[in-house]
Amino acid sequence: MIILRRLYLQATSLSWLILTVSTMVLIAFSTLLLPVIEPSTFTKYADSLWFTMTTILTVGYGDLYPATSAGRIFTVVFLYIIGIGLFASFIGKAIESLTLHKKREERGELMFKGKNHIVIIDWSYKAENAIAEILKQDEQIEVVVIDRLEKAKEINTRIHYVRGNATHEKVLRQANVQQAKAVLIFADDRIEDQMLTDGKSLLIATAVERMSPRVYTTVEVEREEHLPSFSHVKVDKFIMSNSTIAKMAVNSIFSEAN
Repeated sequence: MIILRRLYLQATSLSWLILTVSTMVLIAFSTLLLPVIEPSTFTKYADSLWFTMTTILTVGYGDLYPATSAGRIFTVVFLYIIGIGLFASFIGKAIESLTLHKKREERGELMFKGKNHIVIIDWSYKAENAIAEILKQDEQIEVVVIDRLEKAKEINTRIHYVRGNATHEKVLRQANVQQAKAVLIFADDRIEDQMLTDGKSLLIATAVERMSPRVYTTVEVEREEHLPSFSHVKVDKFIMSNSTIAKMAVNSIFSEAN
């Protein structure tokens, strides 16, 4: 058991490519060699492939089995010990990769590769209302939220998360702003000083317009007297903060961004 455990641990430590190639080579090797070792039982390559797969998958239908000592030794050594362990490691690696991908997605570490999506800055209650409105108005469009939360509040096939500072070009590229349909910049409710809030929105709008001047940008502004500060930024629409901000912002995209 100790030897088998060590073999399993060594197998799982292999790279995905090596593990995949090793598994395929073992299956091919067994399929080609079994008819040579025991031609009376495995008259066709299809039979040996069937036996190999049912054995390493531990299904074992019993319709085919080696009758000679050479065939049984080969089965025990290469299929029972090596084959089952290798295939189990392969499945374990696949599950591990899927789990890691899901965790990275929740942590906002993945690059979004879609296009014609809507990017929303900061995951606030306004953003949640906006997302609901977007998904209701368009059944195909996807949403990417940029924030600095440790973990996304919600992830599905149409809602994606990118973690980072939206003023940084690297983060905006990760959200694929260059190919986005629109960007919604909501005022950060976590900042109490409205001057600082609008200052943050201004920095983000400047970064977005510098990277993707053709994207339709909507910015929520806390104080009307701050609007002149945005004059050098080619923002498509300004919306003053109010209770219907999310719906107004989304409606501005679908009515004017096309």
